[in-house]
Amino acid sequence: MVASFAPHTLVLPIAPERWPPPRTAVELDGLRLAPKPELHVTLVGRALGAELRATFGEHAGALVGAARDAHDWRFERSGRRLLLRKPFATEGRATLAHALVELVDLPAMVPFQRALGRLLGRQLPVPPPHVTLYTAGRLQGIGVSSPARLRAFTVRRVTCDELA
Repeated sequence: MVASFAPHTLVLPIAPERWPPPRTAVELDGLRLAPKPELHVTLVGRALGAELRATFGEHAGALVGAARDAHDWRFERSGRRLLLRKPFATEGRATLAHALVELVDLPAMVPFQRALGRLLGRQLPVPPPHVTLYTAGRLQGIGVSSPARLRAFTVRRVTCDELA
């Protein structure tokens, strides 16, 4: 696995030959969703990454890397797609971001998050492993840090037929 602990995030990149990124935009519920040019699963989001950096400083990358390297990061596609919506404030204006994601089965996510929680001395919510396929309103998509946030952002399930 080639993954990087950038300043405040860690992602599991998905090789295009394993899961090619979508090529064309889709229309759902009156929204035009643009395809993501690359696919990944976020393992450590910005907020958690910032906390790890604040707590462990320059050692954060090595600690997170050791926790990452202790696990097998194979995943399986689930076929369960969700349309998400989240309000954002951009330059003082309220805006809505949308994302179409596919949940993935990633067994290593739970023990990895537990290991990070032990480092921080608290239990962390386990982010639902997912891959953002399309976005609207915000190029980078919507961060989903817990099952509760996934439920809050979910508009509805999306079937394969809707994407044809």
